[in-house]
Amino acid sequence: MVFYRGFKARITKTKQQKVLKKALIIQNKGIEEVLLSSVIAQNLKSIYKGVQIHFFCAESAKPVLEHNPFIDRIISFQNNGLKEISNLSYYGNLVRDEKYDIVLDSSSKLRSRFITLKSRAERRIGYNRPFFKHIYTDLVGKKNISSSNGQFGAVDNQNELLKPLLAEPIKFHTQPKVYLTESEKEEGLGIYKKMGIDFSKKTLIIGVLGSQKENSWPVEYMVKLINHIRDYYDFNLILNYHPNQQAAVKKIMSRIHKKDRTFLYMEDDDFRGFLKILYHSDGFLGNEGTAVCLAKALELPTFSIYPPFKFPEGWVKAENHQKHMTVHFRDLDQRTVDGKSTKELIKNSPTLYKKLTYDYVRKEADKFLQNNLGRGNLPEGMNVQLPKISALLITFNEERNIKKYIEEASHYADEIIIVDSESTDRTKSIAEKYNRVKFITRKFDNFTDQRNFAIEQAKNEWITFYDADERIPKSLINEMIDEVCKNEADTFFVYRRFYFMDKYIKHTGWQNDKVARLFKKSKNRFGGGRLVHEQIVSKGKVKFLQNKLDHYSYFSIEEYDRKLTQYSQLTARELFKKGLKPNLFHFWVKPWFRFVHHYFLRYGMLDGREGYIISKLHAHSVFKRYLFLAKMWENDKREKKEKSNHNHKPD
Repeated sequence: MVFYRGFKARITKTKQQKVLKKALIIQNKGIEEVLLSSVIAQNLKSIYKGVQIHFFCAESAKPVLEHNPFIDRIISFQNNGLKEISNLSYYGNLVRDEKYDIVLDSSSKLRSRFITLKSRAERRIGYNRPFFKHIYTDLVGKKNISSSNGQFGAVDNQNELLKPLLAEPIKFHTQPKVYLTESEKEEGLGIYKKMGIDFSKKTLIIGVLGSQKENSWPVEYMVKLINHIRDYYDFNLILNYHPNQQAAVKKIMSRIHKKDRTFLYMEDDDFRGFLKILYHSDGFLGNEGTAVCLAKALELPTFSIYPPFKFPEGWVKAENHQKHMTVHFRDLDQRTVDGKSTKELIKNSPTLYKKLTYDYVRKEADKFLQNNLGRGNLPEGMNVQLPKISALLITFNEERNIKKYIEEASHYADEIIIVDSESTDRTKSIAEKYNRVKFITRKFDNFTDQRNFAIEQAKNEWITFYDADERIPKSLINEMIDEVCKNEADTFFVYRRFYFMDKYIKHTGWQNDKVARLFKKSKNRFGGGRLVHEQIVSKGKVKFLQNKLDHYSYFSIEEYDRKLTQYSQLTARELFKKGLKPNLFHFWVKPWFRFVHHYFLRYGMLDGREGYIISKLHAHSVFKRYLFLAKMWENDKREKKEKSNHNHKPD
């Protein structure tokens, strides 16, 4: 019966792919969410040739979809119009009368679910959230976005809605775009000419204020930054603002030292006008918000100053962090963020904003401007001189992590050395695309020797030795640089946050996990006679860094089990060299104690299902360790017997 149902579902799915004529995408949230959801239309058109796609959104968000070649019709409602039952019913009936084959509910909220239900579409796809899930024919999981992980962006969550429609995986488009007509582009040039823009210079648009007071970096900092740009860069500056901010912006303008080629542009209610001037600019810098998203959709370089209660969690999965830079107070103080609710962060926003210091933002802004708009004339004292650090890494089949590792290491290291254990995937080809990377292939013998070999290749005294599946937040990078400059210790340990299948594991033995990741070459080597879980042997002063790193080690049970099995084999080799012979105590008592240790003594039960799985896998790995050890002793006994028989053979 199960086989029949699955077979029938495949037939239905294939049949539906052939007859699909009309689809509806629902996104009744704000402008940014509508822009993100627009990628669904482009991908849906590539799956179903000739399908007609309609998009349901608020009137205020409609301009971001205009002239989109993948959207055939926009159905819009007045802002907050769906709060009235009569309006909700009206739009529900309107959608029903269109007779859609598929409805993709990108909001998956109560009101959008009502409209989805009223549509009576044969396929109704939404996110697997509480309440009224039964109205959908297909549910997909919505993943939590993690900037540290870098594996999954907000756009990817939109594309998840399309997966139930696929017979086989495809490569999705992940870049939301806005489209301007040729006449709109010409109108934008006309606005520039009317303003008096010097077309021989680059033009930077600055969002001087956020949409609300709590979304705005302190004005005194922003004024100082604008004056810095005005003093040392030869750009046109356009200060962008909303009509209700006019008085505040005039005060800011009065504090700008050099007003030549500094212009004001006030957005109207229809932001198509803003798109016209944004299209002809060379970059955007300012408070995070809709303007930043529009600039990214036009593929312009962006520098975003984030408020304390919002986080730069993945516009797309693999964003270029030189072209699109972000700053957040957690870059300097991650500990204040940890454990705080959004409500607490909003309440303390004025205080927390001041932690995002002018000096830090200015340095990052200089990097952004010089990478994307041209070199400035900075005095020698303002040029950021990073200490010389070698970033070392050992790899085997790390194509999933290698790009992210190199991008993070590039923020602080002038040399990146990768010692690879004969990978069979794309690790080498990805790494060799980066000029700063030195890629060395060495046959793997054990972790200790592999790491020590890598250390010998480093040209610098200071070394970092992170793993490919560890994500290094900006706050940790900045702390490392500060400590290297102070030079008050020789070895630095870092605490890790452990993630298993994308879930943060707070207990199960991982709560105090710490590793040596920053140290001096002359004072440190890996050793201790261990082939696995190798330890640093330091001859100098040891300190602990305050900021933590994120350890995204395993994305499936099978992956974790394979890694533990490798550790079991290496540990068995260590025990064999020590002459330990396993007995019943090792096979039965030690595995059970390991489970009890992780699940009960280390509070694994508080991590739910994942805590139980981790505890069980660790217990099983202990059992396998002694199984491998027993096999080694059997092989040793057989080899000695064969050797003895060979020695006693008559000549």
